[in-house]
Amino acid sequence: MDDKWQKRRWMRLQEFDYASQKVYFITICTQNREPLFCRIVGRGLDPSVQAEISMTPYGNIAEYDLLQIPEHFPQVEILNYVFMPDHLHILLALGCREVAAEGSRPLPTVPTIIGQYKSGVSRKCGRPVWQRSYYDHIIRNQHDFEEIWQYIDRNPLQWVLDGKNSK
Repeated sequence: MDDKWQKRRWMRLQEFDYASQKVYFITICTQNREPLFCRIVGRGLDPSVQAEISMTPYGNIAEYDLLQIPEHFPQVEILNYVFMPDHLHILLALGCREVAAEGSRPLPTVPTIIGQYKSGVSRKCGRPVWQRSYYDHIIRNQHDFEEIWQYIDRNPLQWVLDGKNSK
């Protein structure tokens, strides 16, 4: 059978409610892993001292829209994030923010939030920006949360240490 006609594997957990009050680790990649968002360079002679991120115009659009998510979805909070040249990591909390009670609106689903975010960024950039899907991980406990928080914070430095930094 031709590869393009094979069924895509469903990326989300089939029985899980993606509108449940949880914290989610989300990774979204650019289309064809194109380095659209930023440049990351080591500083000085010892790149392990620090990594510096320089955002591109596309990266600025994507970051602005990311930070606007709680304006569109008041029950959602962006806890931590990092833009890398070809992907974005987000710690996203659903239902963890106190919101003034203006009727009890149901929580949005993670696919709704990410889908609207991705389409809005692509529209503003005037071109397709993202790969078709995204990776998600449901945070299960405090240790998991802390590990992923550190992973996000260390990702730019790791990029430099892995030799992927922009010249």
